Amino acid sequence: GTDSRSRRYKDAELQRASHRNWILFVLALIAGSVYISWLVVNIDWSHPWIGSLFLGAELICAVSVFLWGTMLATKRLHPEEGFPWEGDPPLVDVFLAVCREPVQVVRPTLQALSEIDYPHYRVTILDDGRAPEVEAMAREFGFAYSARERRHFAKSGNLNHGLAITSAPFVLTLDADQVPHPEIISRLIGFFQVPTIGLVSSRQVFDLPEGDPWGNADSVFYDAMQPGKNDANAAISCGSGVMYRRQALESVGGFPTWSLVEDLYVSLLMEQRGWRGVYYAFELTKGTAPTDVFAQHRQRWQWAVDSLRIMFWRCPLFARGLDMRQRLDYFHFGWHYIMYGVAYPIFFLLPVWGLFSGEFVIATPVWVFLCYRMPYLLLMRLMTSYLTDHWHGFKAFQMQVGLWPVFLSAIATALTHPITRPQYVV
Repeated sequence: GTDSRSRRYKDAELQRASHRNWILFVLALIAGSVYISWLVVNIDWSHPWIGSLFLGAELICAVSVFLWGTMLATKRLHPEEGFPWEGDPPLVDVFLAVCREPVQVVRPTLQALSEIDYPHYRVTILDDGRAPEVEAMAREFGFAYSARERRHFAKSGNLNHGLAITSAPFVLTLDADQVPHPEIISRLIGFFQVPTIGLVSSRQVFDLPEGDPWGNADSVFYDAMQPGKNDANAAISCGSGVMYRRQALESVGGFPTWSLVEDLYVSLLMEQRGWRGVYYAFELTKGTAPTDVFAQHRQRWQWAVDSLRIMFWRCPLFARGLDMRQRLDYFHFGWHYIMYGVAYPIFFLLPVWGLFSGEFVIATPVWVFLCYRMPYLLLMRLMTSYLTDHWHGFKAFQMQVGLWPVFLSAIATALTHPITRPQYVV
């Protein structure tokens, strides 16, 4: 209600931004509707395949504008200091998932785990690499160590193994390269005093080369998308630096093994069952990121495959237990890759067709086309800039567009793997 909103963190500022965002969103929708209505009539249908491809690409982008606006127009944040736990602090199990990472990567994480400023936590090293040096380091720091006999279902299976051998009511998951801050548990645990909260995800920060050439900071996701999803109770787990309520995990059968990675799908399953996801928008870990374009392509392919498989075979639009805004937010994950993997390549190829054919896909002079297209384009770009707090600039757009072959491959993989997990090497 109004009283509760008045006590939210930075709510007055966010409300003003929300009013502006909704105005821009509505104006972009009106301009888009006018343009697409005009386009249907004025396409040169003497080339039906070309006309259909162009119209289809424009419709894909229009759906993306709609999803983008509904997801980002309103945001919610929480205070950096978190919420103190009232009474005796509960026990927290910390899982560190390890799988053949170099010792020089794992040791700083173990050192930081030993320095966490919280009175009741225990660390379990879940080593799918079965490395003697990792076991020795675990013993050195006084942490529990466990290595599975059968390494099935990759990280999801490893985390489920951790659930089976521990019992604390709350679980914090970390990747081997994610060095935690000392306050990570104390900042997250207080949220769980609300009994319906099932997970709290924190902002990830990475050690990046100057200029971040591969766009690995993911500022649009962490600084715009997650706060927007947080307002819709659709904030997702980011895989590492995430705390879960064990009861919530058990209610969905643990970490899902159907998907390549556990974070997105477990969030969907938990929120379907009425649990709430919370996004804490401040840094609590610092990790590594892909250092070359090939590693980045593998990572983005993996993310795309999981999002698309959920969209194709577990479609959020029909997911029981979610409200409409939650459904749209989860659907956007997969649709985003359709736009960049299908629509934009069509836009790139049509000028080539025009160059060789000497024809224009629109049956009107270019200036008429621009009179209808430019207001929509400008409003769409203005809306996107404000919705993302100006994080979605030309560089972010270039990075996404340049990945279209990766996303197209992910679409094909997702379509051909409705049940079995695709093969993937970390």
